[in-house]
Amino acid sequence: MADILLSAQTQSVSTGTQTPGDDPVVPTIPDTLVSNNPPPDAPPLPVPDLPFSKHEQEVSVPLADSPSPEPQAPPLPKTISPRRINSSAALSVLILLLVTVPLSVFFVSQKKQVADPRSQAAYVTSENNLYIANLDKTSFSVIWKEQFPAKGCAVAKNTKTGMEAKVCDNILSRMHLIHLTNLAPYLTHEVSALGNKKMSLHAFFGGSVLTGLFDKTKPGPKITEGKILKSDGNPMTDVFVIVTPLLTDRFYFPVAATVDGQGMYRVDLSLIDAQNPPPYETVVVEVVDKSGNTLIEQKVARPTENQLPPVTINE
Repeated sequence: MADILLSAQTQSVSTGTQTPGDDPVVPTIPDTLVSNNPPPDAPPLPVPDLPFSKHEQEVSVPLADSPSPEPQAPPLPKTISPRRINSSAALSVLILLLVTVPLSVFFVSQKKQVADPRSQAAYVTSENNLYIANLDKTSFSVIWKEQFPAKGCAVAKNTKTGMEAKVCDNILSRMHLIHLTNLAPYLTHEVSALGNKKMSLHAFFGGSVLTGLFDKTKPGPKITEGKILKSDGNPMTDVFVIVTPLLTDRFYFPVAATVDGQGMYRVDLSLIDAQNPPPYETVVVEVVDKSGNTLIEQKVARPTENQLPPVTINE
């Protein structure tokens, strides 16, 4: 019996139960369970060989009731500083202006010259430049303006044979119109003039002139007369007349003549028609005095009976 009671008491102590009438028994906890350090003679605890660390497990296997992690946004592209953008844009605009503005000015000036009602005839008032008129198979005229009054001579040199044709007007004047004839057909001629100094052909013509350039398309002669009058009705003399078609598509070699003592002049309009212009109904008559001043530029109807309307100069 005593062994049974002792066994029961021992069991009650080990299990922490209390029998009626006894004092409360406080269970004791071994020191090995309270201490954080294992006993010296305790074997090391085995470390489980897990495929992931604890942190990785927590991230890769979230709890069911925890919110799923938001997907990471792709990295933002590198932004360019607004100051850098403005500098690049300004540089592009500057380069564009440097390229387009000179071209625009050039084309506008060319268009203005061509579209001018004078149709290039006013070029004759440019000093120290030679211009060509009345271009035909074996002849053409040279027009130029001197800086100071002088007697003038025009020279045409055959580039193939080296032969020269020279004509002088022996007129003391700033404005000269000299007609060179008996030239070799279909050959280039270098043109120059002698006055106060030697002058060469305007660069527009390339330095030389080809006789008979439009001969294949030239119609029969169209000799047309006109008259230049003063405001009082009397004829005006000692002036030059340059006639061009009122067209703006390209340059046309004009026809030109010197007005005689009766105020009359004669031009061959077939030399204009030989240049294959589009249909035109109006010509421009420009009158230039011996000083190279343009007195008038008048539009007149294209003649149908070889007669141009008279042009009156208001003095």
